[in-house]
Amino acid sequence: MARILGTPFSKRTRLLVVASWFVFLTSCQTPSGPSVDSEGSGELGTVVKSEPVSESVPVVKLKPTEPLVKPKPPWLAGIARQAKSVGAVAKRIDDDHWQVTRGERVLTLTDGSRKAELDGAVLFLNEAFSRRTGILALSDSDFESTLAPAMMPVAGTLRSNVIVIDPGHGGSEKGTTNDSLGLLEKDLNLDVSMRLQSLLEDQGYKVVLTRYDDRLVPLEERSKIANHSNAGLFVSVHFNAALNPDAMGLESYILTSPGAVSTNDRKAGDDAQSWPGNAFDSLNFELGFRIHKQLIDDLQRVDRGFKRARFKVLKGLECPGVLVECGFVSNDKEALLLNTPVYRQKLADSLARSLGDFAKSREGEKRS
Repeated sequence: MARILGTPFSKRTRLLVVASWFVFLTSCQTPSGPSVDSEGSGELGTVVKSEPVSESVPVVKLKPTEPLVKPKPPWLAGIARQAKSVGAVAKRIDDDHWQVTRGERVLTLTDGSRKAELDGAVLFLNEAFSRRTGILALSDSDFESTLAPAMMPVAGTLRSNVIVIDPGHGGSEKGTTNDSLGLLEKDLNLDVSMRLQSLLEDQGYKVVLTRYDDRLVPLEERSKIANHSNAGLFVSVHFNAALNPDAMGLESYILTSPGAVSTNDRKAGDDAQSWPGNAFDSLNFELGFRIHKQLIDDLQRVDRGFKRARFKVLKGLECPGVLVECGFVSNDKEALLLNTPVYRQKLADSLARSLGDFAKSREGEKRS
């Protein structure tokens, strides 16, 4: 190429021009190899390259085919999801406490503790509310036997309007005593039970007592009396004692769920099986909680909690049942109060109110 556009060039110049044309022509060719759509979607899919990309070439970051999902905080897979599954909402209220709410029901949980509150009344979980695989959650047994019945309507009707009252101890079994005041638990149990009988009969219920006087009735016979009476409800009346003379207040117990640990134990015992009374676990919870909260509200005593135990009188029941501890005979100050007929009448009034209200709610359900 001697001339370009009629202008003379030297040999060296001509060589430079030819090289420039060669570079220009090769740069206009379409590169071979897989396209953006060779693997993945046809729209901003995954790029597969047969050759490594030179560090001098800028890499374009493509959007994924599916939108990025922000990982949920770990607790959303725990108590929040458990709450949602029963129609409730869970929220953290401070570093150590959560609240689960549905309607007017409020369950307050404490991180690392079995002690909780439901509508302001103390209750105890089967296991501590704690991190499970790094996630704060209730145990499976507490989800089924506490959260679900606390938040969801409890189904079930009573088989009759018969209420069986069980005055604890009797005869040679005195129960706890306060020698300075001459108090015997067996006498207090019978006194409150007979007051309660009168109140419930005034409401129209048929009432059966497991004993009507100072006699010994074996524990296994008490649930049999209830079953033979076709009882709709069962309540066992007791008073408490402790080695600690300062202990005082009210406790209520229902039958522990199968396999779970009772409130006052550290592990499940040999009797941690399913008993006849466990057929009413949800109704037991609703009955026991109503009784316990009513007692606390009416009497304004120390709230020692709504608890669970495998008491023999509760195991064999064929109806919902609860055992109440109405105060500490071993506490000198509380014993003075228990020794007054006025206070024992208040105990009976409160029990009659909660038992009657619960029974009516179950009857109303049956009629509807």
